[in-house]
Order: sequence, then structure tokens, then C-alpha cells
Amino acid sequence: MSQSATVVTLRDPKRSAGASAGPGARCKLQGFAGHKVRQNVQAAVWQSNRQEGVRRAKTVLAYTLIYLIVDIALNRFAFTDAWTIVWPLNGVNVALLLMRPRSSWLWILLGIELGTGIGECLDNNPVEMEICQRVFSVTEVLISACLLPPFVTLERWLRAPLVFVRFFAALVLGPGISGVMAASLFHYTLGQSYFLAFNNWATADALGMAATMPLALSLGSTQMRSLFERDALPRTIGVLALAFAGAVCIFSVSRYPLAFLLFPLLLLVDSVLAFAGSAIAVVAVLFIAMYFTTHSRGPFGTWPEDLAIPRDLALQIYFGFHMVALFPASIMFMERRRMATELHDTNARLTLLASLDGLTGIANRRCFDERFLQEWNRALRHRKPISLAMIDLDNFKQFNDLYGHLAGDRCLCAVADALSRQTKRPEDLVARFGGEEFTLLLPHTTADGAFKVVERIRAAVVALEIDHIGNSWKHVTVSIGYATLTPAIAGDGSARLIQLADAALYQAKSRGRNRIETIASIEAAQAANDQSVTAKNRIVRILGRDDG
Repeated sequence: MSQSATVVTLRDPKRSAGASAGPGARCKLQGFAGHKVRQNVQAAVWQSNRQEGVRRAKTVLAYTLIYLIVDIALNRFAFTDAWTIVWPLNGVNVALLLMRPRSSWLWILLGIELGTGIGECLDNNPVEMEICQRVFSVTEVLISACLLPPFVTLERWLRAPLVFVRFFAALVLGPGISGVMAASLFHYTLGQSYFLAFNNWATADALGMAATMPLALSLGSTQMRSLFERDALPRTIGVLALAFAGAVCIFSVSRYPLAFLLFPLLLLVDSVLAFAGSAIAVVAVLFIAMYFTTHSRGPFGTWPEDLAIPRDLALQIYFGFHMVALFPASIMFMERRRMATELHDTNARLTLLASLDGLTGIANRRCFDERFLQEWNRALRHRKPISLAMIDLDNFKQFNDLYGHLAGDRCLCAVADALSRQTKRPEDLVARFGGEEFTLLLPHTTADGAFKVVERIRAAVVALEIDHIGNSWKHVTVSIGYATLTPAIAGDGSARLIQLADAALYQAKSRGRNRIETIASIEAAQAANDQSVTAKNRIVRILGRDDG
């Protein structure tokens, strides 16, 4: 057999053909692949454009149908004579634009104006005139929407920089510019005076925008939803009913001048129900006023014809003042509520921090003193027992000397966590009494119940198995003294319970540590305390008779 062998390699026929092809063939293959990629990209772009076109068409169709129905309803089923006083739709249009991205404005406006234009043409308005009016309306809405901040949430929108100035500018410039255009059209085509044509268009649109735009922005807000929650619903209904009843009295009574009562009434609604509630009240009051005015009732319904200012303009000026004055008042009320809420939350956090120990995170001495007095008085009223345990880490000074103060801090935190995990009831309180001492307050607990709890605590600390070669047990342990009393008198009786628990703690430490002791009487406590001057000094410190 020959030393040279023939090596046969099996390869993929397509890959083999491609590999053996010349540079021209490879270029053709690469060109074909690139062409397929371009086709796929073009197909994806076409599909995306198609979907975007469908969405836009749906948007236009939806707004067209909605505004067609709304326009027909306003023209045929409402009091049509009042629409020269206020036109509500453009305020809603501006709100819709503020809540949508600007890329969708064109299609929203197209649907709005198509629906409104068809509705007006069905009401026997000339098509040519209606096309001009739709152009004027789009101009007005766009100018006003561009002047106002975009809407994300109601609170953020109201807190936008210079929001009141921008709101006022939107009310003036948008309706004002479109009003000049409309006045010129009506003057040259219908022969109306500039003043009347401008007033019928610009003033009515501005008043409608001031009234309906805040309501439209408030509808989906959390503030509006909170008004109709179960707990807040009676208050909301009561305040709004008061506002509606007050508006009926103001605009239905002609004999007595009651128009000055409206602003205090709206301020009351805003102070109780906030911006969303006042937005509801403003629109309702405006429609109540228009109803009675167009039916010749109230202070504006009986307006003398010989006055220089006509009836409709007088009502518009009256409501315009209220709208412009109420908007900054609403913002101030909102800021006042926000600051009050923040102050309350800050005080709550500070109170919580003041009641916690900075190292272990459990209650501190101050919190213990307050709770102990409260629970003692409660036990006194109900004639229930109350138990108190004093807990001290054994040989903790040696632990700090051996392992350092940082290790000592970690040890204190671990023990505090173990103590907290052994308390089951919400009313039980674990607190750091000072240094390596802890205290456990057990309201409505008998001596037997207290023993079970403190035994679990002692065992839980042992189970931590924190090394402590300076302790005879070679691990961190605790000594516990507890006492139980049923209060019979107020005042010094609480100090007696602390004295008993502390004396029991000293007894536990003097009898070998890592144990539990209890003392039930002052005589037994004095007998235990007489064993050491140190114990007496501890009691004096606990009772607060010595600053040391």
C-alpha cells in the first residue's frame, strides 16, 4: 500500500459550488441577497405606512362621527339662541390637542372640522361659508393649543410655569385672531357690523374655552376620580347640589341683585372639591345662567335694551371675570393643599425618625417612654395586667474590646432584629433602652405569658451563634428580667414596674447570666438591690433622679 493516501472531503453541494465559483458569481450572489434584503425592508416600510394610514383614517372617521352627532345635538336639541353667548366645542378641541402628541393634531382636527362642518351644513348653512368658518375654527384652536403647556397630569399642567399667563393669552389670542377673520367675512358677506360679528364669534368662543377646557382636562384625572369614590361621593354631591341651587337662585330671581354671590359660591366649591369639582360647577352654572337668561329670567334675562352694553355681552363679561379670577384662585388652593400634604408627610417622617433608634432601627427610649405611659393608663382603665422585660447583653464591654465597636454595632443590630421577630402582636413594643440594654413592653400580658415571650427571645439570641470568647457561653447571650403588674393607681405605679423589671435583670446577671428572672414585689426588689451599690445607682438612673 502506498504511503500517500487520498483524502476525500464531503461538502454541501451548494456551498461547494459557491466556494468554487469565481468572483463574478460571488458578486451576483451578494447582489441577489442585497436585493432580497431591500425588498424585505421596503415591504416592512410599506406595511408600517399602511398600518399608520389605517390608524389615521380611523381617527378621522371616529372624530367625524362624534362631532357630527354633537353638532346636530347642539343645534337641534339644545337652546340654540345661547350659542352666540358661549360656544363650548372649541374648549374641548383644545383640550383634546393638549392631551395628544402633535403628530396626531392634523388628523384630529380634520375629523373634528369634517364632523362639525357636515353638521352645520345639515342645519342649512351655506357650504362656502362653512368652509371659511372651519378654517377660522382650526386657526383658533391651533393658536390656543400652541400657547398652552402639553397635558400629562392635571397637577403637572396646573403647576407648569406661567400657566395662568399662557391660559389668559390663549383665551385672548386664539379667539381674537379668528374673531377678526370671522368678523371680516360676516361683514362683507352678510352685512353685519364688525362689533356684533366679532362678539358673536370671538367672545362666545373665549368664554366656552375658559369653561369647557378645564373640565375636559379634568375628566380623566385622579382628582376627578377621587371626587366620586364611595367615601367622598356624599360630600361631592352635597357641595355640587349647593352650587346648582345657588346658581338657580342667582339667575332666576330678578327682583333682588344676587349676582355678586356667584364668585364666593365658586370659591367654596373649589376649596372643598378642588379644581376638578369647580370645573364641573362652572360648566353647570354657565348652562343654568344661559337657560334663565334666554328665557327672560334673572338679572340678565330682564336686561334693559336701552343700555350701551347688550344683554349677551354683559353676561359674557360677567362670566369672563369669574373664569379669569377663578383660575389663579384654583391654582393657589391646589398649591396650598399640596404644601399642606407635603408638610403633613414631612412631619410624619420626622416623627417616625424621632421615635426610632438610629443604629438598630427599633423604637428608641423616647418612643418607649411615651408608649409605656399610654399602655399603663390603658391598663389602669381596663384593670388589665401589663408586663415589662429588661434585656441586657452579657459581657458586652468585653465584646467591644475584643472585636471592635463596628462588630459591636452589628451585634446590637442582630439582637434587635431577633427581638423584633419574637414579638407577634402589634401592641408589643421592643425598644433600645440605652447602650446594650433593650426593653420589651407587653400590654395585657400575664406573668406566664411574659415568661413564654422572653424565653423565646433568650433562645433566639443564643441561636444567632455570634462568637464571644469573652463570655462564658462562648456566644453572645442575654440576661432578662421581667415583672408584671395590674395597675391600681396612676403616676408612680409605672416607675414601680420599671424598678421591678430592672431589679430582676440584675438578679439574672448576678446568678450567672443567660437566664431569666422575675421579681413580683418591691420588698424582693430591695433585697436584690441591697446586694450592690451599682444596682442602686441603676435604679436611680432609670427613675430619672440622677442625670448620670
